[in-house]
Amino acid sequence: MTASHVLGQVQSLAHVEAFTPGDYAEQLAAELAPVTTREDIAARDDQLRQAFLLIEDTAIRMMRIRLEHALADDAIAAPTRKVFAQTVADYAGRTDVLATRARDVAARNGARNPEDVADRVVRAAEATLAVRAELYESVLALAARVAAADVPMADAKARDKREAEPPRRLWSAVRRELEAIAARPVRMLEATFAIRLAGWESLLELD
Repeated sequence: MTASHVLGQVQSLAHVEAFTPGDYAEQLAAELAPVTTREDIAARDDQLRQAFLLIEDTAIRMMRIRLEHALADDAIAAPTRKVFAQTVADYAGRTDVLATRARDVAARNGARNPEDVADRVVRAAEATLAVRAELYESVLALAARVAAADVPMADAKARDKREAEPPRRLWSAVRRELEAIAARPVRMLEATFAIRLAGWESLLELD
């Protein structure tokens, strides 16, 4: 089973409720190939960044499934449920805003108890966001771990006087980027590896 399949198999409420977030990072770790070149490191960075996109897709799908069951009485119509699912990540830390919107929609739709409808929507969002957060944390921890493990290799290449100066300068930037990822892995989400690498000052490592 691949890491993407771990997430892709979440297609029903039973799957949602049985899902174990840690399985994703564990499988993803098994799929990361050893790195020996700058190109390898860039490819791994892309692979990890893609993993976060899959997490977002899964969170949307989980929220949609939860809402389909929580709102089986059609208190909120399917198009609005779809919008709530697609934007669930926007409500992290602000489910009160979601509650207000769900309550207003339910009231306009003539629900007998708009407050209860809003509570059901918020519970679905909180459960979904908790899984999303755990998935993020596990992949960020993996990214930090593999980056830290490759710092010595990058440092050695940056200091290898048998190599020409330009590649040594590039490896110096790679080493600093790996150290930065190890310290704050969320930086991977801010830009591509190439852009982040270009942001480092060109330095020649000397003993």
